[in-house]
Amino acid sequence: METPGFAGRIASRLIDSPVVPLILVVALALGAYGLLMTPRQDRPEIEVPTARILVPFPGAGVARVDELVARPVSAWAARIEEVNEVTTVASVDAALIQVEFSTGIGDAEAYGLLKEVFESSRHRLPPGVGPENISMVGDDLLAGLMVTLSSAAASGFELRRLGSEVAARLMAVEGVRDVIIHGGHERQISILPRVHDLAAYDLDLVGLFAAVEAASLRLSADALHGDPTRQVRVGAAPASIQDIEQIQVGAGPTGVVELRDVADVVDGPGPAESQSVHWRRSWPIEAPAVSLAVSIVPHENVTAVTQRVQARLDELVGQVIPGDVQVDIAYDAGQAANKTVRSVLRNFAIATVVVIVIILLGLGWRAALAVTLLIPAILAIVPFVYLLMGFTLNPVSIAAMILAIGLVADDTVIIMENIGRHYREAGKRNRELTVRAVDEVGNPTILAVFLIVATLLPTAFISGEMGQYTRAIPTGASLAVLFSLTIALTVSPYVAFRLLRAPSSPTEGRAENEGQAGKQAEHDQPPSAFARRYRRLVQPLFDSDGLKWLFYLALLLLLAASVAIVLLRQVQLTLVPFLDREAFVVELALPPGSTLESTLAASTSVGRELRQYPEVKGYTTFAGTAGPLLMPFPGPVEIDAADSHRAFVYVELRPEHEREMLSFELEEALAEDLVEVLAEFDARAWMRRIPSGPSSDNAIQAEIFAADDAAREALAERAAELLREHPAVRGIESFPKPAGPEVRLVVDTVRSAARGVVPARVAASVHMALAGRTATSLDLPAEREPVPVVLRLDEAERNRLADLAGLHVRSESGRAVPLLDLVEIDTGAWTPPRHRKNQLPVRYVAAAVDRGRSQPVSVQRDIVAELRAQQRDMPEIRWFGVPRDDAAPVLYWGGEWEMTQQVYRDLGLAGLAVILLIYALLSAWFKSYLVPLVIMVPIPLIFIGVIPGHWLMGLDIAGFGVLGVIALAGIVVRNAVLLVDFTAQRVQQGMAVDDALVRAVALRTRPILLTAGTVMFGSGSLIFEPALKPLGLTLASGVLVSTLLTLVLVPTLYMHAFGRRDGG
Repeated sequence: METPGFAGRIASRLIDSPVVPLILVVALALGAYGLLMTPRQDRPEIEVPTARILVPFPGAGVARVDELVARPVSAWAARIEEVNEVTTVASVDAALIQVEFSTGIGDAEAYGLLKEVFESSRHRLPPGVGPENISMVGDDLLAGLMVTLSSAAASGFELRRLGSEVAARLMAVEGVRDVIIHGGHERQISILPRVHDLAAYDLDLVGLFAAVEAASLRLSADALHGDPTRQVRVGAAPASIQDIEQIQVGAGPTGVVELRDVADVVDGPGPAESQSVHWRRSWPIEAPAVSLAVSIVPHENVTAVTQRVQARLDELVGQVIPGDVQVDIAYDAGQAANKTVRSVLRNFAIATVVVIVIILLGLGWRAALAVTLLIPAILAIVPFVYLLMGFTLNPVSIAAMILAIGLVADDTVIIMENIGRHYREAGKRNRELTVRAVDEVGNPTILAVFLIVATLLPTAFISGEMGQYTRAIPTGASLAVLFSLTIALTVSPYVAFRLLRAPSSPTEGRAENEGQAGKQAEHDQPPSAFARRYRRLVQPLFDSDGLKWLFYLALLLLLAASVAIVLLRQVQLTLVPFLDREAFVVELALPPGSTLESTLAASTSVGRELRQYPEVKGYTTFAGTAGPLLMPFPGPVEIDAADSHRAFVYVELRPEHEREMLSFELEEALAEDLVEVLAEFDARAWMRRIPSGPSSDNAIQAEIFAADDAAREALAERAAELLREHPAVRGIESFPKPAGPEVRLVVDTVRSAARGVVPARVAASVHMALAGRTATSLDLPAEREPVPVVLRLDEAERNRLADLAGLHVRSESGRAVPLLDLVEIDTGAWTPPRHRKNQLPVRYVAAAVDRGRSQPVSVQRDIVAELRAQQRDMPEIRWFGVPRDDAAPVLYWGGEWEMTQQVYRDLGLAGLAVILLIYALLSAWFKSYLVPLVIMVPIPLIFIGVIPGHWLMGLDIAGFGVLGVIALAGIVVRNAVLLVDFTAQRVQQGMAVDDALVRAVALRTRPILLTAGTVMFGSGSLIFEPALKPLGLTLASGVLVSTLLTLVLVPTLYMHAFGRRDGG
């Protein structure tokens, strides 16, 4: 026997080793541990640190806030090396700066960098700028569970108090990060001044506030350093309503004036500036409600945490939660994660069974039994490594194992098939034959594995959010493939030698296995029936150059026709497919300045429309306030996004198997219905869905840059008009938002000076009268939190401009001066906020798209074509990269397209890296520059199967589909390597090139078809998982074409390149 190579030596050493069974046992044990301990989620964790910095500058005005706060602060943040993008919005009273960091940096580090910047630069801000508030935002803050408490017998005030108690109990549950209460009305001690009584005593709101605040002052006054030393504390806060009522606020002709003489003190709910209601299918009307948003500690098992929270809720029912209060789980990310993971694991099990059946049909029950033992051991290592690397079990990470099924089975199949072939041809079974069979295909198998890894690994370095979203696939699949090689070289020979059997007599003689003479005999063997039929198919291609070129031309025409399907928009590009969810949000926007009553009427109309859909289980409405954060809301950053003219309707759907419509289909239908319903309110509705992938941006977002406001506004209007007219667009939103009505009270400095009134006192009085101000708080035993004491006019006395007529301001001489004697009143529209992106002024136009008609990128191309057709003031259109200056008008496509182009750019670069790596490996292996080209030519022809496959299935090409194309490149090359390596060996032994090619195909067709079957029906089972359907379809359709190309095109190319070299 010749000296075996690397693979043969490993097989020789381990074929009888007792260590081999232990490898399987340890792998399975580690896999079981990984499956149990790895956290489960419904989608991968995405960490893109983003900070929001709120810097107050009260009363400064939009222009001053923008120039003196927003611009300098954004410049400071932009100097941080890890910062990718800075956007700002300046309002009348504050600036909000959003800072997006690059991936790979943690929230704590990002926060520290911003704090360091402020510590060193805060002194450069003008006087009057308040302390900044830096908060980190991201997926960690999203609610994993939304619990709604509702009752027709309780008020929003009572439900809010109940919610506070329940939230405190839930905070103690392991894995809970925070519990935030939304809706209802907080308890408040309201001081409601009687303005005429104040005027009678020459008092005003500022003096009233100062008196209450002073009566509540508590200070620590160091200590009396005697023997013993005693701490000194001064002051005492009011302990009851009576204490507040008796606070002395002034003196009059009859003596001391107490607070109750000039104001009413009311204990109860705060002013009704928002409303929250709930409805469920069995109820005739809506009922008051509050919701608890439970967020989960990062990297915790969301399923386990939400189950613990619900178990705690069950305990609280009857103890803390009264029987007449309904508890509903409006959204449960843990249940969604568990359902999704179970679905993918079920498909994973089905794929495994399918692969085993294919091998059973192709190689017999013994080989199938061997694969049944080996595949679980190979794939078991993946969840264990996920646990070590910090990945979670989610549809994407499990997809890596399903993708790997067809690849890991291949190594075992090739070696098992070759061992079985040697047994059949020799008519016997022994260790020497086993080692020789492993050695014969071992080296090409090693090369093929490294080619697969070289194909997959570059995609692990995709940047941004999509990179984090997909990283588990190349990581897990590469690990599985590498471990499959280990199992194939160590365990497969051990198992095959004990399971496979040899026939009683050789099927084709022992010659091939008996040295050089055998090899010569192999040349003289008669071809099999399959080889004869295959030769009749390909011999004309081998012999005729004309037929070869016709064959090549036909393939090119098929490729061109496939590409034309994309160019004709029969198949379009997208990011990720939509997934069915059991919750979504309808965001309503009425014209600015609309009353809460109008907003409630509009949201009630939406509720009535929702009740018409049997798929809707219930909904919770928040009018004038924001609800739980179930998903990152898209669009530019805003200040005071929740106002009296905004409402959010959280829709809860029945389970998927009880519905006729998927959630995104229902959203599209509802969006069309609401256009007419909301027309009477001049309102718009936006469907906000829980993201199916990493992107939560607007489907379309046009960002308009220009040197002056007029140019920006004109271009934004043109873009909005064109989008509004597009048939696939179903909603437009512009930023800044349209301005609402405003009343400006301008202090007349001459008159105020003549009356001895300081202008600042005028402003403070009006602010307290309308907005209110907290003077102190009461620590009451029955309350979880201090109860604020707020000074403010009664709601009935602060709704109209005429209500201000009774307001007085105290002069320095102690006389009360009517407010209207001190101010000029001006009415108009408020100044809209000013947006900037990377320091440049910008306007935004966002649009929602009906994806049943078109994808966002196609709509954007239509808008650009329309702009060009108008042939007037054509702006610069930028598809890639925000402009660096605003010297000329620029329309930049942001939103979802920004991530889409980054993903496809990174996938393109990864594909290029894959091609170069494959070429380098093949060149080194075959010591030729031409052979790798022959093997790699079929790679682009994969699209002949992939694109028509998407068209026939009615699917658009998504990022996962392109990832599948890159993976297919490795499969194509892997199969071609087996053919070409076998052919090259036989040619070196003196066989003619065409004979060697035919024999290679005859001997390697079965393992190639088995590989194709395992990938098509095993990995292709991903097509039944909605999130991964593009990947599964790409693999199934692509491998079908690639297999045919491998068996026909590769031999034809090889014959074309080397057929005239006299067998060499």
